[in-house]
Amino acid sequence: MQPHSRGETLKGILLLVASVSLFGVVDGLSKVLVETQSFGQIMLARYGLALPLLYVVSGFPRPATLFRTTKPGTQIMRGVAPLIIGGSMVFAVRYLPLAEATVILFAGPFIVVALSGPLLGERVGPASWIGVVLGFIAVFMVARPGFSDVSVYALFPFVAALFYAVFQLLTRHLSAAAEQTETTLAWTLAIGLAVSLPLAIIEWVPVSATAWALGLVLSLVFAGAQLLLVRAYNYATANVLAPFSYVQIIAATLFGLIAFSDIPDLWTLTGIALIIAAGIYVMRGSAGR
Repeated sequence: MQPHSRGETLKGILLLVASVSLFGVVDGLSKVLVETQSFGQIMLARYGLALPLLYVVSGFPRPATLFRTTKPGTQIMRGVAPLIIGGSMVFAVRYLPLAEATVILFAGPFIVVALSGPLLGERVGPASWIGVVLGFIAVFMVARPGFSDVSVYALFPFVAALFYAVFQLLTRHLSAAAEQTETTLAWTLAIGLAVSLPLAIIEWVPVSATAWALGLVLSLVFAGAQLLLVRAYNYATANVLAPFSYVQIIAATLFGLIAFSDIPDLWTLTGIALIIAAGIYVMRGSAGR
């Protein structure tokens, strides 16, 4: 695998930062909608307009061209992963403040760092391993397993974290295999739509004008976040990009503060600070190699 230039790596980092910021907004909008809409409707809102939007942005390609792939099995696995992530986070934000759920989710990027060596053949330096340790300490500080009511509901974002890692590793694998960005995104969105549509029909409840508007925004933001994420992995390796996902915590904390007046407790703030410090440490270590 050819190493990426400094300029390419920076571009990948910026694309990832934009992507995860939008994912923070996605979880925040889901928390708003979960009070009035069913699980299936919220999942459909994420996927409903995303695939048609991709079709338009891609210049109306023939479906056979858009979905052409040499790795259908990997594409299917990648498509299932965000369904599990999104579903777990919908349940997580129903019971947890947005910032706390997001911090626990961020065991995922550090799992990526730990696995990118054996699974992707990428070099993982000492700085990255220190970042992994600090990241997991931060997650346990927020979840406090066995010490508070938070730990019961922390199972939801923990499941999301595991599949978050799988999702990012599969994204990098497909990028290294020269799969087109639009093709990977089309498979992911099509699988999500195929699963969420029947769920929404079965669980359908009345939708207000406000919920329709929020669902539309959710779908557009989700599509943009997915597209930016796939493109980020065209420019940088998984172990370099993973720690920068901590920006999503900042976006989620701000959204929770503005929309729900959720003020993180001391443990959560300490965990956020530790995860950010771990990400910066990994970034400096990666830049110095």
